[in-house]
Amino acid sequence: MTHHVFIIEDDLALAKSMGALLTSAGMENTRHFSGAADFLEAYASLQTTFQEPGCLLLDIRMPHMTGIELFHRLESQGFAWPVIFMTGHGDLSMAVELIKHGAFDYLTKPYDPMGLITKIQAAALASTSRIAEHNFKEQHDKKLRSLTPHEIQVFLRILSNKTNREIAEEMHNSIRTIENHRATILKKMATSTALELARHHERYALLGGVAPFPHAAPSIP
Repeated sequence: MTHHVFIIEDDLALAKSMGALLTSAGMENTRHFSGAADFLEAYASLQTTFQEPGCLLLDIRMPHMTGIELFHRLESQGFAWPVIFMTGHGDLSMAVELIKHGAFDYLTKPYDPMGLITKIQAAALASTSRIAEHNFKEQHDKKLRSLTPHEIQVFLRILSNKTNREIAEEMHNSIRTIENHRATILKKMATSTALELARHHERYALLGGVAPFPHAAPSIP
């Protein structure tokens, strides 16, 4: 499987050693960044690359911006690639804690060559599903934002499994009006049935998606 490996490490000798090892193992799409600032400077131009399988090797202790600070910043931006932290023994407990907060794995220094390759292969494999999940959540969120306030009220009632008649009575609309709203909502959400709509929204929620109308509740005008 062809995948990318980005190494963010301020120790140039260590980064070169890792790069040489990975290249010899057939991982030719390996790139080194000297620190968080170097990586963030290139971040915008790498968005197409981030849609392909890959992972990030991130040193915990770096000057100016630590690996932990960069990790949290990337998380807030919906970064999908798995992150493997590189740590000294003194930071081991810190690395374990990071895994609880979404990091994929950690690697202790000095690193075991075969252990490194194994972790990268596992992370690259996991990245495929992570990218798909990220894209689904992003697209579903975009579709939700396309709904009008009135459509949101109908949408919430559809999720509650209410019939067009019940929704029409609650919202003081005609059944025909609600039918039209339902058809528009299904079209905007790229679904064909209320069941499919509910399944998509449930998946969105399970992936951590938060609807852009979290406090909206069915109301009667």
